[in-house]
Amino acid sequence: MATGAPSAQRQAVPVRHRPNIAEMTAPQVAELRTALAKMLNTRDDRGYHHWAGIHGLPLPMYCDQAHGRPAFLPWHRAYLYRFEQALRDTGHDVMLPWWDWTRDREVPPAYAEEARPNGSPNPLHSVRIDELALRQGREGRGDERSLMLAERPDTYREPNLPGTHLPTASEIKRVIGYSDFQRFTFNLDDFHGNVHIWVGGHMTDIPYAAYDPLFWAHHTMIDRIWRIWQLKHPQSSFPAHLHDQVMEPFHLTAGRVLDPTELGYDYSLSLAQVRP
Repeated sequence: MATGAPSAQRQAVPVRHRPNIAEMTAPQVAELRTALAKMLNTRDDRGYHHWAGIHGLPLPMYCDQAHGRPAFLPWHRAYLYRFEQALRDTGHDVMLPWWDWTRDREVPPAYAEEARPNGSPNPLHSVRIDELALRQGREGRGDERSLMLAERPDTYREPNLPGTHLPTASEIKRVIGYSDFQRFTFNLDDFHGNVHIWVGGHMTDIPYAAYDPLFWAHHTMIDRIWRIWQLKHPQSSFPAHLHDQVMEPFHLTAGRVLDPTELGYDYSLSLAQVRP
């Protein structure tokens, strides 16, 4: 197991690698589903609904500080990190997987299957949304789409509807080539939105998107792309005005999440992926 580089401020930490969902074994997927099911059955600030609600409803909607803003990438990295901690706190040695939608052009089977091999519901397929979040959606506390989606209490998807588009490998490669952080961020943010729209259903609506378990695999892919960009452009500067900005409600500054190895995770990347 690799370790993050020690410093005068921090001790070295074990570094685990987040997996590609397409390469996970059946036992690994089963472990992930079991951990998620435990989170779904936890009805306090350790549970799934608490963490999904941070992104949108119920209010406050913390992601307002991220979408369409320079903090898009560090805010979501902090979000994934805290969610992953909660997932591992269930007692299962799991990491958040990523969905490489540049290669796997459909919802991964681990998320698409309605039932587990034993016949029980697959918690990666659909989740019952928090009741307060649904009520606030009906009251117009989200956006216009939330009014309609609030009538569907269980998350659903409508992938690949006409007019929707999954980003291609060449499109993402072009974005990774931008050396300016803000240009890279805003272009990647646009492609990230295309994936939400392609998935359809609750993923199309910011107030409810994080209730869909596929949200986490999608955003872990976005975080992985940022990691590739960081390794390709080691001399690119991170905006100074963001460095000390706190990513609420995670109590982490943007500067604190710049190096994922200091958070205890990384991605397995080939030389071709990280070569400038």
